[in-house]
Amino acid sequence: MFYTRRRGDKMFQNKMVTPAIPERVYTLCKIVEKKATSSAEVKERMEPSYLNQKTSYYNDYRTAAEELQLITITDNVLSLGVDFSVLKSMDTMRFYINGQLDKFREGQFYKVTKAYYDMGESILHGEQNVANMASIMTLKTGVSVDSMAMRAWRFWAAYLGFGYLQDMFVIPNADTFLKDIIKRADFDKNKRYSIVSFLEKIRPYADIIIDSSKESKTFNFGVSNGLRTLQDAGFIKMEHIMDQEDTWNLYHINELSANEIITNITILK
Repeated sequence: MFYTRRRGDKMFQNKMVTPAIPERVYTLCKIVEKKATSSAEVKERMEPSYLNQKTSYYNDYRTAAEELQLITITDNVLSLGVDFSVLKSMDTMRFYINGQLDKFREGQFYKVTKAYYDMGESILHGEQNVANMASIMTLKTGVSVDSMAMRAWRFWAAYLGFGYLQDMFVIPNADTFLKDIIKRADFDKNKRYSIVSFLEKIRPYADIIIDSSKESKTFNFGVSNGLRTLQDAGFIKMEHIMDQEDTWNLYHINELSANEIITNITILK
């Protein structure tokens, strides 16, 4: 499949493209981890010329790495732009990236993720191939989204912890993303926080999937799935204390009707 990337396009700020997958971004960063390396040398190591590849994806994942400030580029030489600890594993890189997403509020990834979560449980009863949701997302986000962008979104949404891949579909469950931003917010362990205080501490990292300004005070389907999963894993404890005035509700699922009203959350791990 051929496509044209406009000059200046970036993975998170502008058009999402499938070649810039998380694994390629991570591998590129590991190459320049120990020393600054010329762009030509990095490309050769990523896409060896002896393979005679007809298509090069190098510019796409290099641009994504630079956009996320994982690397810097000066005079066509790539250098590491973050502490070595960020690249300890794919998980630590994910933790870092999840702390950067708020910078890309006007980009496709942010807007598509927000729209996907806003669709609630209805997402399960419609199109099951995210590539075919391009026209829906164009309408919901107000930006042009094509099938390639949706396929690229699928890879990153799964990696960053917004859901679980099932064939060509992403089942909304924000447990991994929520766990990352809870850790980033530096909560005191075993301290009971009011739901309002909890939401204040995870903002603005959580704005991509939680609209705390809504009057309904109900977590959407994907966030509710994530909170329930984290509680089941013993990472958090959600409570409904009767004399507390500030309450939020979990998205109602018949099979999981218990503990739907939340007044307090305690971080256990």
